[in-house]
Amino acid sequence: MMPTIRRKRMRSRHQDGWIEERGTRQRIWYGHYYTYLTDANGQEKRRHVGVRLGEKSKMRKWEAENKLRGIIATHAKHQPGADHQTLAWFARERFLPMHSPQWAPATKELNTGNIDHHIVPALGDLLLTEIDKFRCQVFLNDLAARGFSFSLVDHNRTLLKSILEEAIDAELIGRNPARKLKMPETKMPVKFVLPKDQARTLLDSLCFRDRLIAMIAAFCAMRPGEIFGLTWSSWRGDHFQIESTAWRGQFRPGKAKTKGSKAPVIIPDVVLPLLTAWREQNKNAPEDALIFPSKAGKVGHCIRPENWLHRRVHPIAKTLGIAAVNFQILRRTFATNAQGGNLKDVQTHLRHSTVGTTANVYVQAIPESVRKLVNSVADDVMSAKPITEQIQ
Repeated sequence: MMPTIRRKRMRSRHQDGWIEERGTRQRIWYGHYYTYLTDANGQEKRRHVGVRLGEKSKMRKWEAENKLRGIIATHAKHQPGADHQTLAWFARERFLPMHSPQWAPATKELNTGNIDHHIVPALGDLLLTEIDKFRCQVFLNDLAARGFSFSLVDHNRTLLKSILEEAIDAELIGRNPARKLKMPETKMPVKFVLPKDQARTLLDSLCFRDRLIAMIAAFCAMRPGEIFGLTWSSWRGDHFQIESTAWRGQFRPGKAKTKGSKAPVIIPDVVLPLLTAWREQNKNAPEDALIFPSKAGKVGHCIRPENWLHRRVHPIAKTLGIAAVNFQILRRTFATNAQGGNLKDVQTHLRHSTVGTTANVYVQAIPESVRKLVNSVADDVMSAKPITEQIQ
């Protein structure tokens, strides 16, 4: 039977450790010291610990030495260290309490779910000091092998890297084993785009209110939380000004996905008459009332996007033979149909922080458009006059 190992402790005799310079492009001070553990037989074993102290350009050598002595003193007092902290404990008790207050509700739900359902089951029982690049890479490879999407695998890669980066800042580990992980091959996501005829047929088949909601989603390319968080004061003539949002049926005044999301949203001319008629039907509603209130009518309660789709849109789409439709598809459809214009204009309308998100995630290739482009280039080259004819 293997001897049990007791919790690690710092050896009682004094030590200062030692420091060295590391790095090529950026020079840093790196500290070293020892911890000691005693097994069930009373035998003491020594273990080396390395820790990043700071950039050489911002810290003198004596400052780095003092910082290392402080770290050693902290461990000597048996304060929490990586030697007996698991990844699960650190992620839930340190990382989430520090970062989740700055996250939007959807981001918090996504990150917490990834930690609870993927990262902790796979790596949570390991001590921080036991986590290495091999284990991290195998974790990602396993997610991909189980058929998860690129987005989920990439989210977990980024989240794991962030958790371990926080452990470095807490001076619990010396380097981040997840810093250079490679993305494994994942299944290609199917990014549906509604053909124009199907989009037109669907919109014509919806009742007045639902058609207006769907047209705002399709042509204003707004997110569901933005649509169901719209108040009458958000309507500024030819555009919407995002003032609030909704999430899971709860009204969130003054909240938006990002600062850039609060930019004006152009309302196309085809939507304005419907919006005017809807206002006439709700002429007694105050300016701070929701444009599309829930039937429950409770203050602070908004339509839940998934319920609206399930009850009002999907049954009609199924009747029409439309395989899939949701807010993401409508938003992506607009971006794809708008690709003949200026890409920067499309980015502005969708209110993305970078044009790369617009081009690489939302705009999808249209085969017929690609065919026209190829034929246009080929015809132009083949019909060009020879240089000798041009001179004459």
